[in-house]
Amino acid sequence: MSALVMYRPEKPTVLVHPMLLAEEPTFSFDVLGPLLGRTRAAVLAVLRVPATTTELAERVGISLATASQHATVLRNAALVDTTRTGPSVLHSLTPLGLALLAGEEPSTPTH
Repeated sequence: MSALVMYRPEKPTVLVHPMLLAEEPTFSFDVLGPLLGRTRAAVLAVLRVPATTTELAERVGISLATASQHATVLRNAALVDTTRTGPSVLHSLTPLGLALLAGEEPSTPTH
């Protein structure tokens, strides 16, 4: 994977460089698989490292159209954020998506 520059109008420009993890993060499909479906749970899990739709499809072993469809459903559920970077899009987990994968309750702002 290579580094990407994320340009979002009215937001700071960000350089995204994927990390190589010493160990694969643990994730139980037994918990999220029945809720989201095994493929959608896999899509969510691999987005611990942001990915384009093509990278997402390759990581999970699904078609480009299927990867796009799953990313759309997860985005509509506020679990994934999608940002256009030139001709492609970059999908990344939202804080809610991260909390769901970690099995945590998302923090709620206090007023």
